[in-house]
Amino acid sequence: MHFLIVPMRVRGVPRSKKEINTAVPIRGDVHLCVDAFSPMGRPSSSASILKIHPGEPLLPPLYEAVMTGMSTMGATFTGIEIIDGVAYAQSWWVRVP
Repeated sequence: MHFLIVPMRVRGVPRSKKEINTAVPIRGDVHLCVDAFSPMGRPSSSASILKIHPGEPLLPPLYEAVMTGMSTMGATFTGIEIIDGVAYAQSWWVRVP
């Protein structure tokens, strides 16, 4: 589904509520699936943004992704992102455009 996505952490460090609310969201098609060949070394639930253009993805995938909150027009997904070989905690605030 197409959502507006705002990462709620930067390399594992939580952003302030003000930063999150004023951040320019990324618009993307969020896909949830079980990734049989995840970098976790085992199958892992993952959330990712469908790539429609060549180049780097808009956001790194979330592994071990779970929905940690849901409301009428949005949700929060929490998991682990891997940047330069390092695993960081990450949450995405996703909402209907």
